[in-house]
Amino acid sequence: MRAWRWFHKHPLLLAAAVPALIMAGYFIAARVWPFGNNSVMTVDMGQQYIDFYSYYRTTWFGHPGQFFFAFSKDLGGDALGTWAYYLMSPFNLLLLLFPQGALDLAITVMTLAKYAAAGLTMGLYIKRHGGSLPWIVGFGTAFSLSGWMLANQLNLMWLDAAVFLPLIALGVDTLITRRRPWPFLGWLTVAIISNYYMGYMIVLFIIGYFGLRLVEARLPWRQTLRACGRFAGAGLLAGGLSAWLLLPTLFQLGQSKGTYTETHIRWLHFETTPLKQLGKFFAGAFSYGQMPTGQANIFVGSVALIGFVLYFFTRAIPWREKLYALGYSGFLALSISWAPLDLLWHGMQYPVWYPYRFSFVICFWLLVLAWRALALRPNGITAPQLIVALIVFAGVDAAVLLNRAQYAYLTPSALWLTIGLDVLALVGLALLSDRQPAILLGVCFLMVVDAGSNAVLTLNQLSYITHSDYHTYTEALRGGITAAQRQVGLNDRIGKTTLRSKNDAMQVNYLGTDHFTSMMEPATPRFFGALGQSAGDGFVAYTAGTVITDALLDLKGFITPRLDASPTIFLPQVSARPDLFDYDQKSQTSTFTVYENPYALGLGFVAADQILTTKLMAGAPALNQERIMAGLTGAKTPPLLFTTAALSPMTVKGGNVSMSNVTKKPLAKTTTVTYTFTARTTDPYYLQIGANFTDNLVSLTQNGRSVPIYDTFRDRELLNVTPSAPGKKQTLIFTLNKDAADFGDVRLLTLDMSQTTVLLNRLKAGSWHLVQRGDRSLQATATASQDHQVLMTSLPVAPGWHVKVDGHPAKVHKVLGELMALRLSKGTHTIELTYTPPYFWAGIVVSLLALLLTGVWFRFPPRGKPIAPGRLRSRR
Repeated sequence: MRAWRWFHKHPLLLAAAVPALIMAGYFIAARVWPFGNNSVMTVDMGQQYIDFYSYYRTTWFGHPGQFFFAFSKDLGGDALGTWAYYLMSPFNLLLLLFPQGALDLAITVMTLAKYAAAGLTMGLYIKRHGGSLPWIVGFGTAFSLSGWMLANQLNLMWLDAAVFLPLIALGVDTLITRRRPWPFLGWLTVAIISNYYMGYMIVLFIIGYFGLRLVEARLPWRQTLRACGRFAGAGLLAGGLSAWLLLPTLFQLGQSKGTYTETHIRWLHFETTPLKQLGKFFAGAFSYGQMPTGQANIFVGSVALIGFVLYFFTRAIPWREKLYALGYSGFLALSISWAPLDLLWHGMQYPVWYPYRFSFVICFWLLVLAWRALALRPNGITAPQLIVALIVFAGVDAAVLLNRAQYAYLTPSALWLTIGLDVLALVGLALLSDRQPAILLGVCFLMVVDAGSNAVLTLNQLSYITHSDYHTYTEALRGGITAAQRQVGLNDRIGKTTLRSKNDAMQVNYLGTDHFTSMMEPATPRFFGALGQSAGDGFVAYTAGTVITDALLDLKGFITPRLDASPTIFLPQVSARPDLFDYDQKSQTSTFTVYENPYALGLGFVAADQILTTKLMAGAPALNQERIMAGLTGAKTPPLLFTTAALSPMTVKGGNVSMSNVTKKPLAKTTTVTYTFTARTTDPYYLQIGANFTDNLVSLTQNGRSVPIYDTFRDRELLNVTPSAPGKKQTLIFTLNKDAADFGDVRLLTLDMSQTTVLLNRLKAGSWHLVQRGDRSLQATATASQDHQVLMTSLPVAPGWHVKVDGHPAKVHKVLGELMALRLSKGTHTIELTYTPPYFWAGIVVSLLALLLTGVWFRFPPRGKPIAPGRLRSRR
């Protein structure tokens, strides 16, 4: 009894604890580390976000300049946009409490904290609207473990939006009833700074919520206009207070993600049907197949759904309010079906994976209207309401059961569990009574069970990265990179032939080449693709390097797994580089061999100004590398560095051949295409493959040894197939993994190493002397031996660079569509480069002005009496 009284006084703690304990229990049962070898990392959480979190810790612990610029982002680039989208959550501070080696545990704790916080804020909303302890816990758990929350557990940075939304809604209530804009202004500012993307969705939704509360309040028109003014003013000030982050981020969006904005709106296109959406009201309505495409995740449980239906059949709610709620509900329903509204919610870009990211607002809306109805029926729903609810739910359940084939993500147990909970919810709500508090407890316990079962059924359908795979790879990589840095220093790039994540460089904090982010500038993938590297709209991966590209991009160090490394260590290979044996082997760790590239040109070097006019061609990696060498050395014609080598005609087994296209025979178990060649020199040999070989179309072996082909690319690539010694016959066998493949782009090339090294050594003589490298700056000296030369860098051009040569501002030139170069006169020069995100200082000024206006508003608030609390309640 004492505990019960304590919880009655502190119901919000229980609202936070229940969903957190449910999920903690699930993680323990699922053997998430440290209770087993599993983790909560799946898809982007394991391949992207965890590396950003490591970068977050590095920035806090000694490298604050990384808030603005990241040398570990592909070839180096703006970091503020990455922070604004991925890393501004206040919950991320929890990461600082854990050691680097326990980063996946920190993510688990942070996930639980967000579940708890969502339950807490929704519970607070219900409490402020008259809810007692059972309802506070029930609705808090229903929201915290809603379909959207669970489906987006892996998109951890988005969950803040669900945490802040109830607080912002309460701020709207306060703004109307008590004329105080501060809670609304403050929490909206926090939400926008935490994640501007989800903050945008909150702004769209909260306009509709504000309309509902105005209709409920039934204010005189003068007070209505004043409330609208306060709402608009507070919203604008929230944007102004966030401007220090928003303005530079909006600029970066214009350079990256914003370039993919849709210009053609499909006005007549509907993405789904109401019948397909019905399956999302069932527990466990999610699977891996629903991640790239699927319906909106809006599960909130049986009790809440019944309450939502009853809202429109509750006499005590005025018809104007119900009419408005019906119209806005229709708008939200249309938003998860009609393409133009879906596009609007997502900032004029259709989402790539994770559709209907805004559906957390629908979950909240359903719960808000459900509580409005249930709060007016403390003694249970009436017989007519019960009949209406029974008809609606029977129709929904029957529609899903009769169209079972459309809901592949629903298991039979999930279907019958939900139907059973629907029945229990109807019975419980019909029996509610002030005289029998046990029934109310039973109904709210049912909400908790409903939410918990949805969590288990949903998360059981996903697979996760194991703790050991992540941990052993990361620690092995850290050891290999540290060993390489001892040899080549901290100011040159390091390459590798293994890859767990395209953000490995951010995970371990070194200068790399790979990157994966939604904020990728399109020029970077184009440049990588022109060099024959793996690239896509949001990523680049250096998987098919040559001696030339290694030198150009200053890959001075290289690590590759030892041949005798323990097979138990997770070291996924992404490229074969037998030409590394021509580099200088420097050391070994227990897992990696460390090489130093004797041809690396440095991050900056003096070259001929002919490079300023050099153009690259799509789909011609070998020719492009020859053109680059001509531009850098000032040659009138590109040197013939790559020559075609003899490759036997292809031999096909288990397939049919038409021109260069090979298709599987219907009864063949495997289909292979075989080529042979014999090396005549010790020079590197490269096998060119076409862009159509992406997505694991084929696999390749050379004399029985696997030659890795990265799983995603969109340009021709050069695979290194250099034999260990010349004169021995090499057998290349492609195995088709799909029904057909076109081998028209396959050709064998050899690189003239003697001529290449002469050219590279000539360029290396002009490498700059790097005096200092800060988190967002570089200082160096460089000597131009003659006029008409440039300082060529392997740093991407960006508007935020401020460059001085000998203390004077210098013009930056874009080279090869990506890199930065500076014209130099003859002589020795001091070079200074500093990066500041464009519009950052302008944003600071706007935020300071907004802060000043907020202070004035606070000091001189509008006069008037607060609206009586009962004014927002329906008249019976």
